[in-house]
Amino acid sequence: MDNKFDIIFSEKKDYESYFNDNDEKLQRVKDLSDINILVGANNSGKSRFIRSFLKSKIVNKEDRNYLQKLISDYNKFISSNNFGAYNANNNVKYGTFQDKARQLSFKELSYVEIQTAMLKQITFNLNIFNFLTDDVGKTLSLPTNLNFTRLIDQKQETLDFLLTEMRDQLGEDFTEKQKIFIPTLRTAHSIFEKKGERNSKISEDIFKNTIIKSHELDETKVSIFTGLDLYYQIVNIRNDVKDKRQSFEKFEQFLSENFFQGKRIEIVAKFNIYNKHDGKDDSEIINVFIDNESNDLHDLGDGIQALFILMYKIYTCENESLIFIDEPEINLHPGMQRLFLEQITTNKFLKEKKLTYFISTHSNHFLDLTIEKENISIFLFNKINKDKFVVKNVNHGDNSALQYLGVTNSSVFLANCSIWVEGISDRNYLKAFLKAYCKDKKFIYPKEDIEFAFIEYAGSNIDHYNFDEEELKEKVNAFSINNKIFLISDYDGDYRVEKHKIYEDIASENENFEYQTTKDYKEIENLLPFKVWDKVLIHFCDKRKVKTEEEFTRVQSLISASLQRKNEETYKNSYIGKLLRNIKLNVPELNKIWDKSEGTLMNKAEVSYKVLDLEEKGEITWNDLKSNPKIVSIIEKMYDFIQKSNYK
Repeated sequence: MDNKFDIIFSEKKDYESYFNDNDEKLQRVKDLSDINILVGANNSGKSRFIRSFLKSKIVNKEDRNYLQKLISDYNKFISSNNFGAYNANNNVKYGTFQDKARQLSFKELSYVEIQTAMLKQITFNLNIFNFLTDDVGKTLSLPTNLNFTRLIDQKQETLDFLLTEMRDQLGEDFTEKQKIFIPTLRTAHSIFEKKGERNSKISEDIFKNTIIKSHELDETKVSIFTGLDLYYQIVNIRNDVKDKRQSFEKFEQFLSENFFQGKRIEIVAKFNIYNKHDGKDDSEIINVFIDNESNDLHDLGDGIQALFILMYKIYTCENESLIFIDEPEINLHPGMQRLFLEQITTNKFLKEKKLTYFISTHSNHFLDLTIEKENISIFLFNKINKDKFVVKNVNHGDNSALQYLGVTNSSVFLANCSIWVEGISDRNYLKAFLKAYCKDKKFIYPKEDIEFAFIEYAGSNIDHYNFDEEELKEKVNAFSINNKIFLISDYDGDYRVEKHKIYEDIASENENFEYQTTKDYKEIENLLPFKVWDKVLIHFCDKRKVKTEEEFTRVQSLISASLQRKNEETYKNSYIGKLLRNIKLNVPELNKIWDKSEGTLMNKAEVSYKVLDLEEKGEITWNDLKSNPKIVSIIEKMYDFIQKSNYK
């Protein structure tokens, strides 16, 4: 779903140094998403942009495409219906937005003056509408010489909806929402100073005070969270209303699932009222109980503390808040960066809060991670001179973004073990299988890029890697990339039997190497049970022929019936095109997505992404997959290998 929107700045002075990529003054930023990532080199204006946003008195939010549709629907509705009333003061009836000719054309709505004129016209039309539909208006006689009919029933509801929706779209003030700023200056540690013979805690949030002074922020309008007052925040939330306490419990659940293997987590701000009365506060620390075992927060590692600060405020903030974060990658391993991004994009509790994020970053890993996400927009900032910054909306994977970050080649970071797969489609299928398996078994899905990482070796290129010290030295030493390897390959090619035997022998002698193959099945696509193809193929039918719900149901029935007449064993060792060609004989709406007459898939990645997408939506489950014992065998061994590599 496309949730893109624009923001419009009414205070030009705050953004007078910013321009779009057409060299126009930046008054409207287009196509934002729930999550907006701001990238660019040092001193490129990212943080200044965030601070300007935080200080702005009015920033309007507008769904440009939806508003355009509303205006079009309204104009058609007015033009096609013969009804109305005259305003008693100036003898004007309902009007379309075409009445103002070019000055109100939609392409110029970026100007605040035009936006104001639009709101005035909508308000005027609403006044007429209310006049027609209130008790007084209903009793008035319409002029007999004008062929008007009254607004009744559905027409009345339609016009009311269109007018109020347009008004709400044009009038939504983003700055009315709670704004939370998490600056680069942050820590989960309490700060102490030496007073005589003992340490005394500095209760004042000196980090926050520094940010307020440096950036001239109004703390009554912006909640600044540095983590320095985390102790007092936990004391307060533990004694707050039920909703707040529940949000904190969700935060504890997040920590449990992602860092402590599902163990019960309880976070406590230790407090002794008698010590407080005596002026002793050095015992005021944050305690994390892991299955009742006490741990001080500052003993858990900088990475967990960094994520603790970022996620705590996100979990406990008000719904629909605006979250501004400066460089979340500070102290975060790339795997934890992935965890952070996955939480804010997929966590059900957080998504229901309807938060909007603005994140400035220097991390190319954030850009890598956004490739798989739909609800993210990336904005590239480029400094032209000290008084001019250009802001450009870039696509996922745009190389210019990496260039301005100063990145030449992505670094490789080691996870605790690696899963070697032939390509991106294998990675997506195995990820879908593993996620479904974990959900069914109520296991926690392992943390990608920390507990395990996928490595794609591109088919026959596997021959260039050395998995055995006795092999030829000119090959790449695979164990220099990662010292625990789970290798999976398709069972095809001229030398598959010999290749299979070599890797089996290596695995029998090296406990850090395990080998699995799709043996008995030609390619990984052949592993997909018919139950899965039944749910996938409807998405690869001609959309021109499958537009209505009735057509969808009819074609889905044809796909199901065609699969039911076939034997899965017949297609194990043939390219998947053989199965799809035979289905198309019964389902003409199916697009030809395989190569040649009975070849492999033409776009393997596209189909694999759909399988992963349907699994994440809960439409494909382990119950659909476990009918193939080969999938069960591979995934059980893969899960055990990851667990052994992390929790030996």
